[in-house]
Order: sequence, then C-alpha cells, then structure tokens
Amino acid sequence: RKHRMSVNKASITQRQEKKKMESSKVGRNIPQIPVVDAHYDLGMFLQQERQKGKRKIIETELMPELRRGGVQVLVSAIYVDENSVSGSALRQACNQIAALQAEMKESPDLFSVCTSAMEIEKARKEGKPAIIMSFEGIEPLGRNVELLDFFYESGVRGIGLAHARRNLACDGAMYTSSPHNIGAGLTDFGVELVEKAQELHMLIDVSHLNDAGTKDVLDIVKGPVIASHSNCRALNPTLRNIDDTLLRRIADSGGVIGLNGCSVLVSDREGNASMEMLIEHLNHLVNVAGIEHVGLGFDIAQMILPDAYITVNGIKQKVVDIVASHGDIPEFTEELLKHGYTEEMLRKIYAENFLRVYRDVLV
Repeated sequence: RKHRMSVNKASITQRQEKKKMESSKVGRNIPQIPVVDAHYDLGMFLQQERQKGKRKIIETELMPELRRGGVQVLVSAIYVDENSVSGSALRQACNQIAALQAEMKESPDLFSVCTSAMEIEKARKEGKPAIIMSFEGIEPLGRNVELLDFFYESGVRGIGLAHARRNLACDGAMYTSSPHNIGAGLTDFGVELVEKAQELHMLIDVSHLNDAGTKDVLDIVKGPVIASHSNCRALNPTLRNIDDTLLRRIADSGGVIGLNGCSVLVSDREGNASMEMLIEHLNHLVNVAGIEHVGLGFDIAQMILPDAYITVNGIKQKVVDIVASHGDIPEFTEELLKHGYTEEMLRKIYAENFLRVYRDVLV
C-alpha cells in the first residue's frame, strides 16, 4: 500500500475550503468527540515532503484537519518501503524520527511527541495533539534486539511486528491467500523481540501479522495486545483482516482493535466499499469483541498516496479512504448516531478504550 506519490495540493485546498464553509453547521449539529487514531503514516509522509523542501508540514497541512476532527492522539507509524527493506531500513527509520523532531522545532508547543500515558494526558489537557511513534514492521532492527533499546530512547513506544511481507521475526498477513505460503509463527528472534518489547512497556501491535504469529503473541504477552488498524475477516475474507476467534482473544487480553477505513479492508470487491459497509465492520467488532475493545485506526493515506492499488483476494483495487481525512470525522460521527450509536458509546470507541490501554502499558 505504501508507494511514494506526490500530493494533489489543489484538491486538498479545495476540500479544506469546503470544510471551512461547513464547519459551523457541523459544530451545531454534531458533538465533537475526542479521537485517538491508532495508525497514520505520518513518519513516511513527513520524510517525503521534507525531501521536497517543505517545512512546518504538520502545522500547515495536517493541524486544521486534526482540529476539525477532534483528534487528540495520533499514532505515527515508522514504515520502511519495499525499496529500503534490504539495505537502508535503519536509516529510513531514523530519517522519519528526525523529520518529526524537526517539525517539533519548527512548530514549538503546537503538538507533543509523547512517551507515556502521563505525557499524553498532559498534552490533551493543554489542547495539543499527542503523537506516539510506533513501528510498522521491524525491518529497521535487522536481527539486533538491542536496537529496540536505541529506538525506545529515541521515543518509539509501539511495535507493529509486520507489514505485508516476511521479516526476521514473523510472517505478515497477505492480502491474497496462497496455498504455497500460509505462513509460520514467530521465529526465535520474534519471540525475543516480543519479550523485550514487553519488558520496555511498549505497545505490541498485531495488525498485518499472520494468524500463527498473532496466536504466538497472545500466548506470550501478559497484558493488552492491540490490532491498531484491522477489520473483520467475517465480512471481508482477506487474511489481512482478523477472524472472530482472534478478535475475542485480543479482547480477552484487555486490548483494542482499531477500525480501518481503507476500502480494500472493507470489501474485497472493487468499488464495493462504502460507509455503510465500514459501519457493518464496526458493528461486527462491537458484537464479537465488545464495545470496550474497539477503537479507531483509520489508516488514512489517500492524501499521501492518491494512486495506490492493492490486489485483494486476486482482485486489483484502487485504495480509497472511506473517511477521507481526519477533518471528515464529524460526518462519520453523524452517520454512527443515525445508526443508533450513542455519544457515550462513541466516546469509548473514539478514544477511551485506547487511552485505557495506554494507561496500562505506557508507564
């Protein structure tokens, strides 16, 4: 899903102007509920845009959307693209962290990079978005578990073990299943890495991890396990989504599953994904895992990757965000209220459930 693409600035500006015109109407009719978005490709986006010479990207391009959507916590993925996996994964990860640090210096006191639940709460009270850094794939570590200490000291507090590929710790979940590679569980290095991450009180994330690896993680970890941005295999049978048995096991751990708004995880039929189907995934998550164990991990990327395609269950699809930007969250809220969700229920799903996990883990 990750490719280097240019952003269509004209369309973004038009969308932002439209939202400004609509904001007063939305504000009167729809409650703004605090939001935790458990997965956003911020690190990759900042690195790409800063390489073009741009500066203050969070301040000028993202902050208006975050504020309109009520986003109080944003998890920034550290993701290494296919071209960097074999040679420069470590450098790519460091470049993404450096890009975020540079943004902090350029826009002081606008947002806060947080490493503990206490820091997150402080940022929320001060009205500043809290950003948490998390790996999406452990390729930057190579086979050196001690590098996890290095990244921990650099502020990384989450570890998503895989992306959609095999690495030295585990097998990622494929979008299209193959009888020739059903995937294995964690390697010895993967087990060591999970144990180390737990010692460091890092968030352990099984989104993109295959079933065998997810079962291993749940067997090892004593405490909450999250799936930051995954949907329901019962509704879309790609292996990238999670089956009901594992949804229940994540809930039993005290963890949370983040609803993913990416079209290819909503439906495996091209052009078939819709807001209604996304809400069906939310309903299923609530029914299977329980409302205390459901959150948001929108995986919004169309602004970053406007022309991305993924082959799901053998069908090549254009990737579309059902919730197009963080600024569109109020419209999503409106739809959920129409479907019978109460404001109290949405407060749990939108923020309180993930915040509970952060309090449990990020000490």
